[in-house]
Amino acid sequence: MKRPKKVLVIGVGRFGGALMDELWETGCDIVIVDKDPDAIDAVKSKASAAFVADATDPAVLENIGARDVDVAVVTAGEAFEGVVLCVSQLAELGVKVIYARAANDRQAKVLTRVGATRAIQVENEMGRRLAVQVLNPVAAHLLDFATHFRVVPWNAAPPYVGKTLADANFRRFELNVLGWFGSDAGKPKLNFPNPDYKIEAGHTLLMVGEEEAIERFLAQA
Repeated sequence: MKRPKKVLVIGVGRFGGALMDELWETGCDIVIVDKDPDAIDAVKSKASAAFVADATDPAVLENIGARDVDVAVVTAGEAFEGVVLCVSQLAELGVKVIYARAANDRQAKVLTRVGATRAIQVENEMGRRLAVQVLNPVAAHLLDFATHFRVVPWNAAPPYVGKTLADANFRRFELNVLGWFGSDAGKPKLNFPNPDYKIEAGHTLLMVGEEEAIERFLAQA
């Protein structure tokens, strides 16, 4: 059985708390850190480990096992310098995916430079999301629906090369193929498969499915 994704959340204010609610629902293994004991106490029931500590201290991150997490999210609303320290130290520990909250474009650029995989400007992203809902409620519904799915590129592996989509039967993994890219040089072009399309070596298929289905397939592909 595949282990749950381990997520470190630094800062458990309103944004961090809402994030934890969603992660808890999907069965993630959550580790939380905050300097405020009351904030930790309010959400510790949804975490596998909770620490009242200063995450800007490299020793703290080392001692709580930050180098072993799959994803780290720095949501702390403290001084920006502290967020930068957290991100840079997480990057030094080898955390591969780091999200960090930024107040503006300047902060976002700084966080990316010191190691953030993505800097999140919550107000901007929520504003754009609300605009979609105001202008097109149906599109907003589809956006919510899409958050449960992933689209990933997959390089054709030998067991599937030479097979048609029907023979490959990706639907047994609860996946569908949106299209494929060839191995030709130049600008990639997305091709839409016909019923007689055969998978060739060098082709990259765009697979769509729920997160768990994608992970199950990639684990055996």
